[in-house]
Amino acid sequence: ALLNMDCQGLVARLVMDFVLLTTAVEVAGRWRELAERLVKVSRQQMDAYEAPHRDKNGVVDSEAMWKPAYDFLVTWAAQIGDSYRDVIQELHMGLDKMKSPITKRWKHLTGTLILVNCLDVLRSSAFSPAAQDDYAI
Repeated sequence: ALLNMDCQGLVARLVMDFVLLTTAVEVAGRWRELAERLVKVSRQQMDAYEAPHRDKNGVVDSEAMWKPAYDFLVTWAAQIGDSYRDVIQELHMGLDKMKSPITKRWKHLTGTLILVNCLDVLRSSAFSPAAQDDYAI
């Protein structure tokens, strides 16, 4: 419906936000490994992502580890630029480079990559009025 209303930018933004959040949740405790695969991040920078999420004892609870992962991914994606395709492609390649890559069992990101590469085609043809003889009966 959003594509039909010519809101491709909104669709792309929603898809990218969904990808970043679900990736953060999926990698959670392994986010540091992903960060190393995507960019050169120092230990101090990684600690800085975790600092706001530490409890009174200075520990990030394992159930909250997705939060620094998300913070990192949002910052990283902003540095890649405005191309949601590039962000998702780079993220996919980074995940593939991890030890025991999650992309082997987590197919959502591959499907999303296919979707974003087809948005232009979907926008231009899927919602355009079709000629009467184009319908299959």
